[in-house]
Amino acid sequence: MEDITRLLDKKTLEFGDLPSYLLNFDRFLLKIRKEKSTGVLYYWDDKFRGIVLIHQGKAFFAKILNIFDYDELTSVNFLIQQIYSGVGKVSFYNIDKTLIIALAGLYMGKPLYIQLDVDTIIPSRFFALLQKRGFSGVVFYESSSEVKYWLFQKGNPLNVLPGVLPPKGNINVFIIESIPLIDYFEEWEKEERKKIISFSQRILSNIAKTLIERWGQNTTELILLPLEKTQGPLKIIFDRKNWNCKIESQEEITYLAQEVERLYARLLREIRERGEESFAEKLEVSAFNMLQEEKIIWPNTGEKIFRR
Repeated sequence: MEDITRLLDKKTLEFGDLPSYLLNFDRFLLKIRKEKSTGVLYYWDDKFRGIVLIHQGKAFFAKILNIFDYDELTSVNFLIQQIYSGVGKVSFYNIDKTLIIALAGLYMGKPLYIQLDVDTIIPSRFFALLQKRGFSGVVFYESSSEVKYWLFQKGNPLNVLPGVLPPKGNINVFIIESIPLIDYFEEWEKEERKKIISFSQRILSNIAKTLIERWGQNTTELILLPLEKTQGPLKIIFDRKNWNCKIESQEEITYLAQEVERLYARLLREIRERGEESFAEKLEVSAFNMLQEEKIIWPNTGEKIFRR
């Protein structure tokens, strides 16, 4: 079943074929978490198609449909990179728990029967056999004109079984053993948080080393060492020998990024106040370019230092 949108009712469409550059992904993520949404995020462009299955605001499955070796976390990262880059289009369908389980079976279930021609089976006996075996999973019927599905839990059908099946179609059956509770949006955020801290440490280390070369040890210490004594969400330590910077923080990703931007802006202001406008501009552009080259997705903090 290549076109899963055939299973998704347009009545449940929250937004469809929205150009990625118009989607505020930060707000979208906050919204589905707050509302504990269940649905499907569908992405497509000229080369790729991808889906994210979401239950109660948590992304428990993600797949780039034509890159088979991508795992869930890599798929989420790829899709979000595409969205932030403004590539492709996205749709989001609000669906019910029944359909999200069926889709989980389609993508995560163990195949039991694939492309079984309905004209070769007796439907009543086929469904009776699944019930007798205590089958847990989903049965899909697909033809050129329609798609239907039926869910089972330990042999009990969760929706009404058909007396007959339309001709000229195929049956696909998937066993559902379990659905993981992991949230790949949360896992993605953890990885991005590590990248943000690593990036922040490097840009502060670069500033320190540049200031040492430009203004010497004493002036550099006057500017940077007070940062170590600041009581706030960031714990900052500079190694006096090589001026590498270490940052520790327990802040959530958006607030962490916001504090780093504010700190960087403060340093740039101090450098400008010393009459070094072009030097400050060079540091600002350098950090922005580094962020782009490394494809770090910087949250929309409103500070507009690293994300313009």
